[in-house]
Amino acid sequence: MSEGQQPIASERKGPGLAARFVLAFCGLFLVFGSGVVFTVWNNDRQNADRHATDVLRREARSIAAQMDIAERDSQQIDTAYSLELVVSDPAAEPRGLRIVAADRVLADHGAPAFRKAIGEFVRGAGAGGEILVAAAPMKGGQVYVAAERRVLRHGSMGTAAFVASLFFGFGALAALIAWFMARSISDPLSRLTAFAETFGETFSAAPVEFKTGDELETLGRAVNQMGERVQATIRRLQRMAYSDIATGLPNHERFTRDVTEFLNTRQGETGGLFVVRLDRLDRIFDAVGHDAGDELLARIVNRFASAVRAIDRMVRTEHCVTLPSQLARLRGGDFAILASSFRGPEDAARFAQLLASALNQPFDWREHKLVLGAAIGAAILPQDADDADTAIRHAMLALSAARADNGRMKFFTKALDREAHAQLAFEREMRAALERNEFKAYFQPKVDLLSGRVIGAEALARWVKPDRTMVSPGRFIPAAEENGLIGSISEVILRDACWKAADWAREGFPLSVAVNISPLQFADERFTDKILRAMADAGLSPDRMELEITESVALENPERALRLLEPLRSLGVKVSLDDFGCGHSSLASLTRLPFDIIKIDQQFVRALAKDRHAPAIIEMILAMAASLDYTVVAEGIETEQEADFLRRRGCQIGQGFLWGAAMPAPEFLRFNAERANVAQRGVA
Repeated sequence: MSEGQQPIASERKGPGLAARFVLAFCGLFLVFGSGVVFTVWNNDRQNADRHATDVLRREARSIAAQMDIAERDSQQIDTAYSLELVVSDPAAEPRGLRIVAADRVLADHGAPAFRKAIGEFVRGAGAGGEILVAAAPMKGGQVYVAAERRVLRHGSMGTAAFVASLFFGFGALAALIAWFMARSISDPLSRLTAFAETFGETFSAAPVEFKTGDELETLGRAVNQMGERVQATIRRLQRMAYSDIATGLPNHERFTRDVTEFLNTRQGETGGLFVVRLDRLDRIFDAVGHDAGDELLARIVNRFASAVRAIDRMVRTEHCVTLPSQLARLRGGDFAILASSFRGPEDAARFAQLLASALNQPFDWREHKLVLGAAIGAAILPQDADDADTAIRHAMLALSAARADNGRMKFFTKALDREAHAQLAFEREMRAALERNEFKAYFQPKVDLLSGRVIGAEALARWVKPDRTMVSPGRFIPAAEENGLIGSISEVILRDACWKAADWAREGFPLSVAVNISPLQFADERFTDKILRAMADAGLSPDRMELEITESVALENPERALRLLEPLRSLGVKVSLDDFGCGHSSLASLTRLPFDIIKIDQQFVRALAKDRHAPAIIEMILAMAASLDYTVVAEGIETEQEADFLRRRGCQIGQGFLWGAAMPAPEFLRFNAERANVAQRGVA
């Protein structure tokens, strides 16, 4: 019995059902029988008393008659003689006798108790207790006769005893029958209780069978059916709890248990834990649709399982049949394999290499040639982990390293673990920096290439520590994108930029500000409301706000992008397509999306002096933008030659180190004032 589970019927303290039933029956029978016997006894006693009184009266009348006869036959008869004649009658021996004539006691024979009772009777007090008195008239007086009640009752009180013995005899027989009847009910119930106890502890018990032909047999069948249904439900829940519903493979929980069992029972063996990510699986499912995706997933799993069996026969020849490798699906496109009995780490490495090669081979499906793009992270057991969770985590670290290096396979090393701990510490530091408001908006000038005037700035995130040291954006931005903090940081920069731009306008510098929108920000359905709220809180005019969105984010769902951005554009907010040319945009999509500005990525600008194709690409982008009536911003300009090339080909706005790096808001204002003075002197 598990801890905290309440004891049930087997630990009851009171009498059982059968005993309680018999006790209740006997109690009722005793009460009823006692009432009957008492009634019979009382009637019997009353009848006996009436009979005794009648007998005593008859006796008194008989003695009075004898005395009258004796007096009639002889007036001179001796009274004492007559009395002796009466007393000498055997029937009169136990009785007290008194003969009174003319208030004179003629004879008195009897014990003092009899004389006392007769005296009380004569005085009208009545005789009571155990002595009865009767009187009969005679000539010249009265005859009083007294006798003990018990003597007169003798022989006339047997009815109650007979009834009591008969009644309680039948009662004992009925109690015995009731006991067996109660046991015939309680025994099946006890078996049902034992069944429930066993089933409650193990979810398994032998069926109970009753051949009573009554409701108990029906109840037993119902309990058995309930147990079978519960067991079927438990088996179904176990399959759901430990199996992946879509593929039927063991899931993460079951795989963890299998790894734990291996580590606990297969000590001394070399095993391998391989985590495989099919990077292109989600994209393929999105392309083929849900219905076809189920069929495709079944095909992929069969191909996966066949590859594992084939590699087992090649690498684990001696154990491929008795101890086959176990394939599981952890989540989405992540699968895992547990293989044991390797001869050494070299066999595990060969296993992983063959698996990566097999899974990255193209295969045909519905007239399509598909490539899954498998990457593998591996951990050697037990040297890389002592428990299942750690083993899986280490294999996942190796998988992340393999994907980061654009490789297909990597094994876990302690360096990867140290790097993971460092990343966690860095993430904690970033979260603390967010709470301390250490992320600030810095502003890089955007310059009109024709006039040289500053027309605005791009707000860039900078992490400024309390000691005024700065963390490189190249370090914290990729980390924020990976751990999900990029959305919060972008929100901070958005609000900071809005307030700074509103302050500039109030100081007489109506400059526009461009803010980068992260994928997490744009994925929020409240994106439009948040932008409007940030501008309203700061008091920034919408025509001074510019949103920079990468083409990969915007073109992921053009319809949604149009729905979120069009309300902002209608208020005067500008939308810029950032890093144009680096994604997978199409001209058809560009014509449908609500963009006002195109930003030429800095890699094309920096390639002007190195790549002979770069000028042609830039000229093509500028020509397309002009035909679509887009404003063009070139970023990454570092030399006058690059600025001159872009100016002569119609690029309107430039941005880059030629004019300055991102700087704090006060420094940007000073820079803007200096550039305005230079532009005025140039005009003069």
